[in-house]
Amino acid sequence: MRSNSSFLNRIPNSTILMSILILISFKIIIFLLIKNNVINFSLGGGSDAGYYDAYAEGYINVSVNIWAVILRALNDYNLYSREGISYIFFLLNVFVIPILAISTSGISYKHNQKNYLYMFLLCSIYPTLFYYTFDIYRDVFMVFIFLIGCLVVRFFLNTNKVLSSVFYLSISIMIGLFLIDLRPYLGYTFLISLFLWKIRFTKKRLIFYSLLYLLILFVANYVGILDGLTEYRSGFELSDGGSTLGLTFSNPLMFIPNLILSALGQLLGLYITNPIAVGILLLESFPFIFMSIYIIKNIRLADEFSRFLIIFFVLYASVWLIGNDNLGTALRLRFYNYLSVYICFFHILKLKKLSLVTA
Repeated sequence: MRSNSSFLNRIPNSTILMSILILISFKIIIFLLIKNNVINFSLGGGSDAGYYDAYAEGYINVSVNIWAVILRALNDYNLYSREGISYIFFLLNVFVIPILAISTSGISYKHNQKNYLYMFLLCSIYPTLFYYTFDIYRDVFMVFIFLIGCLVVRFFLNTNKVLSSVFYLSISIMIGLFLIDLRPYLGYTFLISLFLWKIRFTKKRLIFYSLLYLLILFVANYVGILDGLTEYRSGFELSDGGSTLGLTFSNPLMFIPNLILSALGQLLGLYITNPIAVGILLLESFPFIFMSIYIIKNIRLADEFSRFLIIFFVLYASVWLIGNDNLGTALRLRFYNYLSVYICFFHILKLKKLSLVTA
């Protein structure tokens, strides 16, 4: 890992910047080709964009989340455009989300240009998030709100002034409540993590907490607390077998092994079904795995904000790894896990550099 790090450090900033510019140009070309129906591309599975458009236009009156309500409100004020929102999402994906993720990790271009550019490149190259800019899916908007929430949480944890602390905490809670309206378990795990950041980690404590957490989940499943999630997961059995892992939690004794298999297949992307899955594994999962290992090896450096991200990662992943069995859906559910690790990785890199300077 050290040799990989030294190799990355030897790459000139100009080369990284050129890679970013080439990638952005490529995304612009692909986006325009798809929007003009020159090429067609799909990750498979159904699309909920059609529902959102129908609700926004008033053809459907049953809203499933606040994103549909927002679109209807835009339409009421003659501000709604399916194509226009897609273009806004593209701009968010290409420019705003990478810069927001960089700001959240605390990287400064002035003080560390290389990590700034690497973080920008990493966020820009994320293929699945780019895919969801092609229509009015709520995912890009949710990622945008989530990153704003994480940035505000960092402000809350880094301030020593009482009034500022209360202000940022209040904003964080409001963002968490808004996330609940977008996706309930995303918002709830965000809010719960907001109040658990004082839990300190060492390598030994990390092992202990992990085993304890697995035991808690096992008991919760055994007594039926997780029945809602496991029953929801069983609905995927009716889906195409090629897009599911085929795991069930009907046998309580197999809960932990099946949870591990679910994490390997869905979170790490190790269940390969087609060439697209191989590409996603290389571009998304490998950097995520590398960064996760680095975070664990340097867990002693984790500050309050890092602990918030780690706790959120565990809580959020637990919910959807138990409740979801669709591989396509997993790609969009894990956005927040991957981004949490990206941010935490670069944040700990910054903390490590500061610790070496002050040592």
